[in-house]
Amino acid sequence: MKRIRLGCGAAWARDRFDHAPDLVARGEIDYLCFDSMSEVTMSAAQVARMERPDAVPYDPYLVERMRPILADCKRRGIRIVTNQGWLDPVAAAKRVTELARELGLPDLKVAAVSGGVLHQSIADLGLTFIENGEPISLSRDKILSAEVYLGAEGIVQALEQGADVVITTRVADACVYLGPLAHEFGWDFSDHHAMARGMIIGHLMECGTQVTGGYFADPGYKEVPDLANVGAPIAEVSEDTVFITKLAGTGGLVSEATCKEQLIYEVQDPSTYYCPDCIADLTRVSFKQAGPDRVQVLIDNAGRPKTDTLKALIGLAEGYMTEEMVLFAGPGALERAELTKEILIQRFDKVGLRAQEIRMDYVGINAVHRESTPALNGDPYEVVLRIAIRTETRADAEKLRREVDPLAVNGTYGTGKWATTSPGSRVRAVVGLSSALVPRKSVPFEVSLHRIAV
Repeated sequence: MKRIRLGCGAAWARDRFDHAPDLVARGEIDYLCFDSMSEVTMSAAQVARMERPDAVPYDPYLVERMRPILADCKRRGIRIVTNQGWLDPVAAAKRVTELARELGLPDLKVAAVSGGVLHQSIADLGLTFIENGEPISLSRDKILSAEVYLGAEGIVQALEQGADVVITTRVADACVYLGPLAHEFGWDFSDHHAMARGMIIGHLMECGTQVTGGYFADPGYKEVPDLANVGAPIAEVSEDTVFITKLAGTGGLVSEATCKEQLIYEVQDPSTYYCPDCIADLTRVSFKQAGPDRVQVLIDNAGRPKTDTLKALIGLAEGYMTEEMVLFAGPGALERAELTKEILIQRFDKVGLRAQEIRMDYVGINAVHRESTPALNGDPYEVVLRIAIRTETRADAEKLRREVDPLAVNGTYGTGKWATTSPGSRVRAVVGLSSALVPRKSVPFEVSLHRIAV
């Protein structure tokens, strides 16, 4: 019976870097899959490209993740599927072919799956925002990015063309797993039960070590052994069975409970989980412990046909934000923090700081004096006053620091300042995320194959 093993190399752009090499060396995997996105990833990439024209349009960690594993994956026949292409998967694919040349891999085939980036056209499609029903055209001047969650068809086409590495733009996270499964088992995209099976497997895997004990441990309630060395998950799939496991000798835990928590992670209605290639009913999924750190996933006809629309995330320019933190420690720390808050409110008014939102919080227990901090008994010994503002202009946002820095000589006794770098360095553009449903016919995709030029 055919059996395919898929390993999770990363669950987001800044996930750990040691999982992938370990999976390649010891995991006996057929596919190594990387999820490199959060909801705001591509909007942030658009902002970075506007502020720094030399910023790469793909995951800046692409080469750092590929370099240690590319040659071994090619030698072992392990195929790589990743959504690290972000805004320009073709540029990412070309960079990987350059890396292949450096590593002496002349026959490496790298495919790019492009499409769904609609920031230049979405305002003209007659669509409305899901959140408030307003026409998107009214926000035309604020649109920074707009990209659609693509499905797995492009990945399957790339694999059918013999790609060793498939690099996509935004696809639904689970599709980097559904694509290889659909390719290997010959699933038809009109078979919504098969699509749901692959999406559910991908959903369990997409957040990486969350299904092997990460983001699960709660000392005294849910114990996880050796969490510092938590192992990345492996999905072992045949036509009839699905198992979630991890590498032997790694820390963490694969149990029915870890799988259940991941199954409902970021899910609004478990019975109607909308995916690009189907609708999945997660209530038709159950788990059975099949051994130490090995759980069988039972999926009972969990699919319904896909919708006629795809979800688009739209990044809107919503001004700027910045934050500063002022530290107080010792007797009367809270009272001094409260007085500082009052002082700042008055000074903001004096300098005409126009803020859309101001938030001040008291945080901290032992960050300043660490081991010397007395046990909390009554008033806190230490308080950090966090001030965050959101403004329409960068100039207004920069006023926060110009009022916080002078507290060193114009504030209360014992005022400390959280170290920052140059003025304005903490000011950043605010990207607000909204969403819309885009007709599938308006969202084409393209697959291109790239190799070292001879």
